[in-house]
Amino acid sequence: MVTTDELRRLALELPEAEEQMHWDKPSYRVRGKIFAVEQPDGVTALLKMSLEEREAQVTLAPDIFGIPEKYATLAYVFVRLDRIERDELRSLLVGAWKQVAPKSLLKRLPDDIPGTPS
Repeated sequence: MVTTDELRRLALELPEAEEQMHWDKPSYRVRGKIFAVEQPDGVTALLKMSLEEREAQVTLAPDIFGIPEKYATLAYVFVRLDRIERDELRSLLVGAWKQVAPKSLLKRLPDDIPGTPS
């Protein structure tokens, strides 16, 4: 189980990540582009993810992942923080960050973050 405080800490560990409000919800961005948004329920986050990966995650773990109705054609997925392990969320946040970060920032990912190229 992950809390919103842990989500915030993990998101802000990423290079140039910043917190900014988005429709009265905390969002996490890199150079102005959103990669994660906390939801008002306190147990769900919206993460950027490729459509292919989203389909796979929702199929494999529908109790953790969901497709937001209004984002059905966009590359975002709901993640239940109360049902996911911290390391898995960290890896998903890295993937979400990579979806929006400029290529010049990719090399600045610390080596100890899962999903970091070696």
